[in-house]
Amino acid sequence: MANVANATAVGYNSVNFANSGNLTGGQELGKDAFLKILVTQLQYQDPLQPMNDREFISQMAQFSSLEQMANVAANLERLEKVNALGLAYDLIGATVRFKNADGSEAEGNVNGTEMKDGIMRVKVGNQTVDLANIVAVTK
Repeated sequence: MANVANATAVGYNSVNFANSGNLTGGQELGKDAFLKILVTQLQYQDPLQPMNDREFISQMAQFSSLEQMANVAANLERLEKVNALGLAYDLIGATVRFKNADGSEAEGNVNGTEMKDGIMRVKVGNQTVDLANIVAVTK
């Protein structure tokens, strides 16, 4: 019975479990890691003292919330890209003033758009400019 008690203690010590996993400083506990912890808790629980229903329901609710938050974050990221695409499209034909990599400012007419590496950019003459580097727009 001593082995079961030790396994139960390890299974319920989620801080030690999370720190012994693939997490490094500053990383968040993802849904896969959360599910691993839950499965480990169920696998090593003491059959004479099973997890109480409230704890299990609470953990499942936390898992469901985590999954929904991940879905919302993914949808917001897609929405941000669509919004940037619309903004860049609206800039076609406009004159923009923008900062170059060296910090100097330049000006030109927007003649196209492109998305590269998930970042929306506009084409100004022969240069490609990130939307974040545009400081003024005139139509």
